[in-house]
Amino acid sequence: MATAEMVVDGLPGFAGLATLYRIDPPIQGTDHLIVYHRPRMAGQPGQMTVVLGTAGGVVYGREVRPQPGTYTTDEPNHALALQLAGGYTITTPERGSNP
Repeated sequence: MATAEMVVDGLPGFAGLATLYRIDPPIQGTDHLIVYHRPRMAGQPGQMTVVLGTAGGVVYGREVRPQPGTYTTDEPNHALALQLAGGYTITTPERGSNP
């Protein structure tokens, strides 16, 4: 099963606050995606945007174009964007058990 685990929420520096996800399996040489919603503005509808990312929360390499999973919407939906990006399902990290 393809998974996406949230690493950082509220990442600044994008058209909207972004979330960094660690993904498995990787895409195009990276195991991180950045997902953000650009709200409606100047008569244009909002957009969920998916870009390739690094573990440090910046765009991966020179690839700044939106990736599969990007779609037009006024309602943010990270789960749908990640599903469209590569069939990823958001998971939460497993916590170690206390002795």
